[in-house]
This record gives sequence, C-alpha cells and structure tokens, in this order.
Amino acid sequence: MLIHTELDRSSFWRVLWVELCRAILSPRFMLGVSLMLVWLGFNAAETTGSYSGASFAGVPVLIRLATTGRFSTGPVLLSIATIPYAFSFLTEREGGFQQQAIIRVGLHNYGTCKAIATFLSAFFMGAAALIVFITIASVLGIPHIVRYDEVKYTYAVLVATMGPMMYYLVELIHIGLVCGQAAVFSLLIMVWISNSYVGFLAPLLGYYLYECVLSLLSREIYNPFLWRLISADALLSGSTADNPLFNYLWTVSLLSFGALCYGICFTMSLEKELAT
Repeated sequence: MLIHTELDRSSFWRVLWVELCRAILSPRFMLGVSLMLVWLGFNAAETTGSYSGASFAGVPVLIRLATTGRFSTGPVLLSIATIPYAFSFLTEREGGFQQQAIIRVGLHNYGTCKAIATFLSAFFMGAAALIVFITIASVLGIPHIVRYDEVKYTYAVLVATMGPMMYYLVELIHIGLVCGQAAVFSLLIMVWISNSYVGFLAPLLGYYLYECVLSLLSREIYNPFLWRLISADALLSGSTADNPLFNYLWTVSLLSFGALCYGICFTMSLEKELAT
C-alpha cells in the first residue's frame, strides 16, 4: 500500500510537470499574452486619451485604468485567459490521447493535473502580460508615481507607503487569479459541453449572467455592502470594499476559493463521466 501511494505521488508530479511545460512553452501561451497586452493597451489609451494624460497619471494608475477601463471592449480578458491551455482538454478527448493518459497515470491524477496546469498557465499569462505592459510604460518614460487623492480607496494606495514595486506585485497576483479562475471555469463547462466556442465564451457569459442575477437579487434585498463584496465586476476591478487591505485580502481569497471549487468540480465531473 505504501509503495502504491509513493508511485501515485511520483506519477502526479511527473504528469503535472509535463502538463505545465506543454501549457507554458507553447504558441498558445504567447498568443494569450499578446492579446492581453493589446487589451491592456487599448483600455489605457481609451481612458487616458493621450501620452501627456498617461504621464500625468503615472504607471500605477495607468495599470488600474488599463485593467478596469472596459468601456468598449468589456471584460474580454476572461475569454483570453482560456487560450493558453483550457482547450487542450477537448483536443486530447477528441484525439484519443485522454484515454491513453488516464490508463497510464490514473483518472484522478489526470484531472487534477489538468486543472492545476490550466490555472497556472492562465495565471502566468496574466502576470507576464502585465510585466510587459509595465516595462513598455517605463521605456516610454511614464513615471512610477501616484497621487494619493486619486487612489486612496484602491490597491494603488500601497504605493504611497511601500513603493510602486509592492503595488505591481499585488496587481500581478490579482490579475493572475482573475485569469486563472476564468480558465478553470471554462474547463469545467467543457466537461459538460464539449465545444471549444462554448469554452471560450463561457467565462464572459458567466460573468454577465452572474451580474444579472445579483442585480435582480439586490432589488429584493437591499444590502449594498453584501452585493459589492460578491460582485463579479468588483472582484474583477478589485473594488469590493473601501478599506484597501481588506479589499485586497477578500478579493484574493474569494478568487482563489472560486478557482479551487471549479477545479474540484471539474475533476469530480470528469471522474463521474468516465466512470459510467
């Protein structure tokens, strides 16, 4: 029994390593980074209007505007997050590789590693795109400054006391979790509906449907604080509460919990489907 457990663990880490390499060292990963960078740049240009406006705002505020200024594009970041690795599940299922992999490594190992690799590839995609965005802004001469009155209820307030690098770090984690959760949600939907178009649009449609449901519920139960805490838009923009520290900890915790729940549901659904 001990030997069997050790073999299972060894197989798990080996499979996870292979999945991560396939996810990150691929053209799809670079495509996701490129599309997200375009999305960030478009939002930043739309909200600032000019180079002088971007210079006046500073890089930290420019990041906030780029990640929350979705007037024309909408939160398409949620769909872009599915590009790096979520669709590998359907490719392997349709090509017959899934059955062979499950025989070799086990159904539980396969499902768990697929969910983790999908999450991490989307997380790193979001983080990488934001790093490139910061680098380009720096090269263009946009200063790393922030005006406290403009951001006193946002994560950017950390810049005033800890420096811009701390703000960039918390934003990298936040945007990475947003991307990771969206990708794993897409993975879960594709277990039930084996269609790549559905998988691509699922996070975006789920976002709008969830916001519509909350809007209807908020009309029946008046509790602005509660609805803001669990609002998809507030989680995406990092504005669930006025207190910056609580806002960040709550946002990160809820996004992490959501990704974990989707991953567990994906694995359980896959095991149930293939066991019948």
